Parts: sequence; structure tokens; C-alpha cells
Amino acid sequence: MADLMPIGYSTDAYTAEQGQRPRQAESEHSRRFRMSAASGQHLPRRHPTVDLFPIRELQEMKPAKLRKIEQMPGHTPRPADRPEHPLRWDEECLRYTSQTKRSFIIGVVRALGVVGTIISLLVFFASLLLSLLSPSPNIPLREELGLAIEAGLFFLIPFSTMWGGVNLIYRFFPSLASGYQPGPMWELNRRTGMVTVFANPAKKETAWQVAHQLPFHEFDCYLQSTPSHQGLPQFNLSLVHYREEAHVALVGMFGATSSHVEQRAAWDMVQRYMDTSQPLPDTPLWEEFRPLDPTTLAHDQRTGRPARYWRDMDDETFQQKVHEHQDKLNAFYRS
Repeated sequence: MADLMPIGYSTDAYTAEQGQRPRQAESEHSRRFRMSAASGQHLPRRHPTVDLFPIRELQEMKPAKLRKIEQMPGHTPRPADRPEHPLRWDEECLRYTSQTKRSFIIGVVRALGVVGTIISLLVFFASLLLSLLSPSPNIPLREELGLAIEAGLFFLIPFSTMWGGVNLIYRFFPSLASGYQPGPMWELNRRTGMVTVFANPAKKETAWQVAHQLPFHEFDCYLQSTPSHQGLPQFNLSLVHYREEAHVALVGMFGATSSHVEQRAAWDMVQRYMDTSQPLPDTPLWEEFRPLDPTTLAHDQRTGRPARYWRDMDDETFQQKVHEHQDKLNAFYRS
């Protein structure tokens, strides 16, 4: 049976007060590092931290989905493989890694197959319809229809084969099609207040080797912007140590968005998560971990917060909460 006792914080665990401390040493960043990792708008630290989070935290974790996860066989907030898992989101740490190259390539092939099949079908039926409604005076209708069918199948067969083939791999060889790198890329630890950047998570022999381990209060967050294929700005976050060339690309966990509001809210959520003087962010995904964090447990007992506030919420009320939270984010970050 899994141990469900609350964690204990280390003496160096982060609080928002630490983020206000003056820094003595000078930056050792090279120009190249500054341009890549430490460029963009420097986002402020909150003191006290605020309980705000991206709207996707609600949109992607609806109550019905949470209840479905709970009902999975053997589900527990502390599974046996948790300490060694390269991907975590719990009361102790945020840990991230990316998919393997093989998994990524298989996913790209499937996406191309899906899009290609849909486009091929649309063009195929449009060609048939055009041939029937406006036949060519120089070509017999049967021959024209045959050419349209032949051209449609020329594109439809390979794209549908890609789609169907990958689906077969997902069904019969799931371990081949899915998976993460052997080790994590980075970790933000609430219990210790430390940020860990790992050396090379892609290879088993170098997985879990630590490149940097530094206090969270020594990191700055930058809101970066890069153009999309359409030339529109895409925002993401970069967490950078103020002195050493150590940084965490938060884009892997929080993605790139067309709205800067989502990224600002993600940074505030990270600060709140790391701040042991405050409870965990009140999001659906963290709800099952709230009794396992001492500050959060004390807060919920003091305020009478229902243990299953999100998980037992009906769909209509939940949608209202989504709208209210979006209004709250817009008022806070756009005013």
C-alpha cells in the first residue's frame, strides 16, 4: 500500500520572501546564451504569490476525466515507479521529459496520414461531382469518371495506408509507438526548493546525470516570442539562472501559445507551486495531491475546502468556473 503521509520540506525550501533577496555575483552569461535563453520580457516575481493558472488547466482536466482516471485499476497519487519516472506533476516536484524520437516520428506519420486522407477524400468527391455536373465535351463521361477515380486513389491509398498502419502499431505494438526519453530534462522541486537541469536525457548511459542543481530563487523567468508560420507571435517561457548558464525551457510542459496571458499565468502558477508558505495551486490536476502537502492540508482544513471540489463538480457548474477564470485572467493581466 502506497505511503500517503504528507511530505516534509527541507530547510532550504522556497518561499516568496527568498525571491526578494539581493544578488551579489555578476552574470556570467555569454552573448549567445543571452540571445537564446535569456531574451524577451523579464517577468516579475510575486510576493505574495497568487493563485492563478492557465485556462488550459481547466479545459484539459474536466471533472469527468478526473473521475475516469481515479477509476483506473491500481490508481494512486503515489505509484511505485514515481521516484524514477521521468515525467511528474505532483506535490513534490514538476519533472519533464520529451517523447522519444521514434514516438515523435510515428506521431508525425499518423498526422500526415490523417490530414492527407481527409484532403484526398474531399478532392476525390469534388472531382467526381464536377465531372457529373459539368462533364467535358471532348471526353466521354465514363472515361472522365475513371480518370477522376484513378487520380483520387493515387493519393488516397498511400495516405490511408499511413494512417491505418500507424493505428495498427498503436493497437498491437503500443510500446513501440509511445514512450519517453530514459531520463528527465529538468525538475522543479517544491520539497527542496531546487531546480535541477539534467545533462543528456536521450541516452540511457547519460540519463539522470545532473548538469546543474541550483535554488529556485536564483532563477529569472523570461516571456519569449517567436513568429509562427503565418507570422503571428507565439509566446513561451524560459527559466534562466541569473549567473550560470543554466536554463529550463518551460515550453515543453506549458507549450507555446498565441496569447501572452496563458504564459504569464503559467509563471504565476509555477511560483505558487514552489512557494511552500502557500497552498498548491487550486487546479483540478493537483487536487488529489492536496492532502499530501503539509501547507495545503493545513489550509484546506482551516478553510473547509471540500476534498473533492473539482472532481465532484457537475458539467454546468464547471463550465461556469471556466468562464469565470478566463475573465479573471483577462482582468489581471490585460488591465
